[in-house]
Amino acid sequence: MCSFAVLELVGTLLAHAAGPSPWRFAAMALPVPALTGSVWGALGIVRVADELERRSMVEALAVGFAGGSLTTITYGLMQLVGAPQANWIFVWGVYAIWWGVGAVTVRRRYS
Repeated sequence: MCSFAVLELVGTLLAHAAGPSPWRFAAMALPVPALTGSVWGALGIVRVADELERRSMVEALAVGFAGGSLTTITYGLMQLVGAPQANWIFVWGVYAIWWGVGAVTVRRRYS
């Protein structure tokens, strides 16, 4: 959540910045530490989980990876023949949605 707040702040700052400053690259890198913290937090959750919970997480991630890959590759192919160009920042959202689908599916399976 913190990384999205930082990203919003950076976007607002860049919207009011004048001209193509080389600092815009440094500004856009500001959310990276928060995103890195999110990754380490998720890894920490997996490390303390029991076997069933760990298996559930891995299965949900497998569904997320497969579904996200299928979706993004398919849309990329559609862009080659005229579909609107999509911003790369939305790729994470596609994978997150599929991860959620995987989590719901796995939870139903083991409940």
